Amino acid sequence: MRALVRHLSYVTSAIGLTLLVPAVISLIYGEYYESSCFLTLSIITISTSLLVRSSLRASAELTYIEVMAVASFAWILASSIGLIPYVLIAGMTPVDALFESMSGFTTTGLTLMENMSAHSRGLLFWRAFTQWIGGISIILLYILLMPESGLGIGVLRLYRVEGRSEVLAYGVKGTAIRLLLTYSLYTVMCCLMLLLVGLSPFEALAHAFTALSTGGFSVRDESVGAYRSPYVEAIIMAFMVIGAISFLTHGKAVLERRVKAFLENVEVTTLLTFVTIFVAIATLDLAAHNGWDFMQALRLSSFNVISALTGTGFTSANVVEFPPLTKGLLTTLMAVGGCVGSTSGGVKIIRVMLLLSLLRHTLIKAVLPPEAVKVMKIKRQVVSDDEVMRAASFCFMYLLMLMAISAILIVHGLDMFSAISTASSAQGTVGISFIKLHVGMPMGVKMALTFGMWAGRLELIPVLILFMPRTWKELLALRRRRP
Repeated sequence: MRALVRHLSYVTSAIGLTLLVPAVISLIYGEYYESSCFLTLSIITISTSLLVRSSLRASAELTYIEVMAVASFAWILASSIGLIPYVLIAGMTPVDALFESMSGFTTTGLTLMENMSAHSRGLLFWRAFTQWIGGISIILLYILLMPESGLGIGVLRLYRVEGRSEVLAYGVKGTAIRLLLTYSLYTVMCCLMLLLVGLSPFEALAHAFTALSTGGFSVRDESVGAYRSPYVEAIIMAFMVIGAISFLTHGKAVLERRVKAFLENVEVTTLLTFVTIFVAIATLDLAAHNGWDFMQALRLSSFNVISALTGTGFTSANVVEFPPLTKGLLTTLMAVGGCVGSTSGGVKIIRVMLLLSLLRHTLIKAVLPPEAVKVMKIKRQVVSDDEVMRAASFCFMYLLMLMAISAILIVHGLDMFSAISTASSAQGTVGISFIKLHVGMPMGVKMALTFGMWAGRLELIPVLILFMPRTWKELLALRRRRP
C-alpha cells in the first residue's frame, strides 16, 4: 500500500504543476480571483505530494495488481483535484464538478456547463487543458516526473496498462518524451492553422487542445458549429483523425520522416476506410430525410461521423435533428473508436478487425473438410488464438458494462435509445449526446456516466479488478510482506 501511495504522489505532483498554467492564463486576462485559486491549489497539491513522498521511502517494484490499482486511482485522484476549480470558480456542486473534471481528463466531452461566455477564461482554459493532459495520458506525465532510478519493470507495466502495446525502442522515458514532443508539435500546428482562419488566440488554443486529444470540449455553446466555417471544420476534422491514430506511428512518420508508416499500419487504413463508408451512408441518409442538398449533407456527415468514430464529440449541427439511421450509426461508431495507442476511446479498430476476421474464419471453416487447417490472418499477418480470445473477452465485457450503465439510465427515466447512446458516449469517451445533459439530472445518472468515463478511459480491466476481493487480499498481503 505504501508503494501505491508513493507512486500516486507523483501523479499529484504532475497535476499540481499543470495547475500553474491556468493560473498564468487567468492572470493575463486580469482574473485575479481565478488565478489565486489555481495558484493556491497548485501549491497545496505539490507540497502535499512532496511531503507524502519524503515520508515514504522508495519501495520495491510494483506488482501487476499494484500497477492496475495505481492506474485506476491516478485518474480518480486527478479528477478529484481537478474538480476543485469548478467548485470554487463556477460554484458547481462536488458531484457536478467531478462529472465535468472526469469528462475532461478522460477526454470524453460530455458537459453539464452552460452559457460558456459567462465563465472565466481561466476556467475554460483549465477545462480544455485537462483534455489535452488526458489525451497524452496522466500516466505518461507521471513517467516523465519519475527519477531514472524509479523506472523499473513496474513502470513499464504501468505504461502498458492503458492499452499501449508499442515496442519501446527508446526506453520508457525516451518513448514518453518522443510521444509528448510529437503531441506538442501537432498541437502547435493545429493552433496556428485555426488562427489563420480567423479564430482568436484563446479559442484557437482551446480547440487545438480538445481536437488533438479527441476530447470535444468547446468554448462555445454550439460547439464547432458556432463558427459556421467550413475551414474551421476541415482543420478540426484533420486533427481529430490525427488524434485517433497511434502516436507511435506519428513518431515514426514525423520524427523519423517515414511517411509510409501511416500506410503500413493496418489500423490507419481501416480507420480511413470506415470514415469513407460511413460518411457515404450518413450523407445519403441526411440528404434523403432532412431536405439538405448533397454538399451540405456531405459536410455535416463528414464532420460528425469523424467526430463520433474518433471519440472527439464535437458537433457542427444539432444532432438531435438527425434521422434515426444516422443517429444509430453515430452511436455505433462511438463504441468502435480509433486506433490503439491514440487519444481515442471505444473498443478500438484492431479489436473490431479481429472479431470480423473471427467471423470470416468461422464461416470459411464451416464449409471446409474437418481435417483442413486454416489459420486466421489480418492483412497477411497470422493472428493467434490468444489474441482473438482477448479481443472477444474485452468486447464482451464492454457490452456488459454498456448494458449495465444503460439500465441505470433507463431506471432513472431515459428512453432506451437515449440511455444506450448516452452510455455509449460516456464509456467510449466520446461526448456526443442526443439528449440535453444538465445539472438537474438525477445523481444516479451523473455517477453512472462518470463511472463509465473512468472505466472506458482505462479500457475496463484496471477498474473492474478493483471490485474483486482477491485484489484487496493481495494488496494487504503485500503490505504485510514488505517492511
